[in-house]
Amino acid sequence: MQSNNWFNQFKYIQRKRVFLLITLLTIFHHTSSAQKDPQLREALSIMTKASISGDIEGIISQTSPRIIESMGGIDQATKLTKELYSSLIKYGVKIDSMINYVDMDVSKIDGIAYCFIPQVLVMSMPEKDKMAITSANLLALKEDETKKWTFFNFNKMDQEKIKLFLPEFNGKISLPPGLEKKTLVVQKEEVGKAVDHLMKLIDESVKRQN
Repeated sequence: MQSNNWFNQFKYIQRKRVFLLITLLTIFHHTSSAQKDPQLREALSIMTKASISGDIEGIISQTSPRIIESMGGIDQATKLTKELYSSLIKYGVKIDSMINYVDMDVSKIDGIAYCFIPQVLVMSMPEKDKMAITSANLLALKEDETKKWTFFNFNKMDQEKIKLFLPEFNGKISLPPGLEKKTLVVQKEEVGKAVDHLMKLIDESVKRQN
């Protein structure tokens, strides 16, 4: 009995670690699709290829300089990203697909072009018959000094964090309506249905905001 309890506790701890890794993934992983802005579409495509292949340099090149700075600079950001990929391999997590809600307009504040991109992430789990599904909010930024699109994880962002990371936006934008950020674990045959449901929720949420 004690042996079974220990084994169950071990499995619980491992699952919690996997869920944490999935949450961290939303900082770095994005997918390309038919965005309205051609340059944004291209930037998303570059990020996707880098993320799937584990090209750390490519990932960092497409990450907002504001995030890089908050991580302690390029060297530290590179180190943390490499550690993340090593952890994914260790815990048997693999990106299977990522779906963007792309019918979003590009806006501008104080010379900064931006676009919110709701996402659904689907990942393989150590349990071969199961998949993990979660939602995320990505913020694409094009700042005057860079002249290119880079990306900013907008999960769990509140007004205090906006003041810290995006002071230009403080009091000038409404936070996008968030979905429940719980990670779903479903049987493989249920993935399509679960993804369709989440995309429908995102569509309804975006239309209510507009």
